[in-house]
Amino acid sequence: MMHVPKGAPLDEYEITYTLQNKTTQETKSVTDKVYLQQELWKDENWEVIGEPTSRLIKEGYQAPIKDLSITDAQGVDYTKEIIENPYYNLIFVAYNLDQTNPKALNKVNDLAKRASEEYNVRAVLLTASTAQDVSELDHQTKLYAETFFADAVPLKSMVRANPGIILLKDGVVVKKWHYRTLPTFETLAKRYFEHLE
Repeated sequence: MMHVPKGAPLDEYEITYTLQNKTTQETKSVTDKVYLQQELWKDENWEVIGEPTSRLIKEGYQAPIKDLSITDAQGVDYTKEIIENPYYNLIFVAYNLDQTNPKALNKVNDLAKRASEEYNVRAVLLTASTAQDVSELDHQTKLYAETFFADAVPLKSMVRANPGIILLKDGVVVKKWHYRTLPTFETLAKRYFEHLE
């Protein structure tokens, strides 16, 4: 959902040129269509002056997710690496750690630990909280997920729960859960991970 599909309509722009008559110094503005239809570039009495301006006249296809940027604490971009990982990833979205349900976070953390240890599934925590908040959480609850940062708006559109869980594989959301409907590790393993062995 971050990419524009092949063949999708693109934005359409109208370009306006300012032309000046070399003899009379008269100026006029014409669109690119008029410029081409009347073949004004062939008329030696007129020259283009200044920079052409463009105006959006028809919006093309817009990717539903266009503002997702996933970084580490130093600001290094990991968006593509995480999103396009061809293997299973458990993505835990807790856009605001101060308001995250602590019992749910412990449950999610246990799930991350078992998935990582038993099936080598990458576990990632995405948050809009500060690195200091993450550090405090890690001190209280030994986090088994790698932590990355993103803006709260796309995180909330990914999953409404705080925390919410997304099972991602090769850029495709396989399943997502609210923390209240989180399956057991055994269910996840049987349904998704056991064939990895």
